[in-house]
Amino acid sequence: MDPKEEEKLIRISALVLQELQGTLTGEDRLFLENWLQESASNKEIYQRCLDGQRQREAYASLQHFEKRRNFESLKNKISFQPTTRRPALLKRLWPYAAAASVLLALSVVWYWNRDNSRSAEVQLGVVNDRLPASNQAIITLSDGRRYELNKGEKQVHINGSGIRYDDGHEVASIDAAVSAKIETPRGGTYEVTLPDGTMVKLNAGTTLSYPTVFAKDKREVSLRGEAYFEVAKRKDQPFIVRTKNQEVQVLGTHFNINAYPAAAQTKTTLLEGKVQVKELIKGQKITLMPGDQSVSTGAELSRHPVNVQQEMAWVYGKFNFDGKSLRQVMDELSQWYAVDVVYKGDVPDVSFFGGTFRTSKLSTILKILKDQDLSYQLTDDGKLIIEKSDPKGQKGGQ
Repeated sequence: MDPKEEEKLIRISALVLQELQGTLTGEDRLFLENWLQESASNKEIYQRCLDGQRQREAYASLQHFEKRRNFESLKNKISFQPTTRRPALLKRLWPYAAAASVLLALSVVWYWNRDNSRSAEVQLGVVNDRLPASNQAIITLSDGRRYELNKGEKQVHINGSGIRYDDGHEVASIDAAVSAKIETPRGGTYEVTLPDGTMVKLNAGTTLSYPTVFAKDKREVSLRGEAYFEVAKRKDQPFIVRTKNQEVQVLGTHFNINAYPAAAQTKTTLLEGKVQVKELIKGQKITLMPGDQSVSTGAELSRHPVNVQQEMAWVYGKFNFDGKSLRQVMDELSQWYAVDVVYKGDVPDVSFFGGTFRTSKLSTILKILKDQDLSYQLTDDGKLIIEKSDPKGQKGGQ
């Protein structure tokens, strides 16, 4: 969504709160009324915010979103404190009304995506569209047992007694297995809590290998793909993540590693604490502080500051394309939507800005290509063909 549209959305949400509070006047009231006249969908969303039952439903939903940290920044931009002049009933119901105004943002984005996806589906054809990644993963134990995880769940817990879902339901017993690996396919994502309490969120097309019981002097895992780690702190038992080109060692911290086999670089981004990254060919070592990212090419290791919010967008359920090249964007879409990207001719030298939620259909995301004078075609066998638009204005996929 355009930054100006997002800013307008935040203002509208705040104005709805003010109206519920009884403090909306003058220019602000006119602004809200003009927004209501812009479309029937705006009026429908507004009425949902005023409905008491909808407010309670929104409050329940917001608790779910807050756990995923999707709306913290938006909530902080809107005043959530009821005036002391209002009746006690309003004060008691204030959390519900406030939640409704915040989820106004979600509703507008949903309508915006829905309208865009309808126009894009005309180009792609509904049959060829792709849904976003879902909870999919397979666990394979060292003794050969293999388990496809429940798509209705999103996380498994590993400990000495077995593998279980959040609700306690057992996936498998460990028995004689000494190690395991969890794999997400392209178009799949999952979370795993390791025997020491470390939480790992796996992006699409990722494999994490680990022992069923960690050694006394270290906790070591191997990664191929991308994963976000929240490592349980143990001073005398360092946590080590090995990839093809590097080794990351920590005692307890939050960080992300992007190490897809086909990528030319391995990136490690630190959110909290301190980590040591070691390049495996020359043995070069560097230490990262929060906000740093290391880049390993297999022969060289470098460090530089990054925008952590952009680098971690996938963890918060978003795509962030700011400053990324076409190939970088397509690599993300290929993993998330399980499509094979094919370029006709040279790869166009374009950069992207903005982003959207990862819950969008592929047809919605592909609207971005139209804005960059690119044409596309999604074939029945899952190939996404990209090329420069025809000079006469003919678009691929039509």
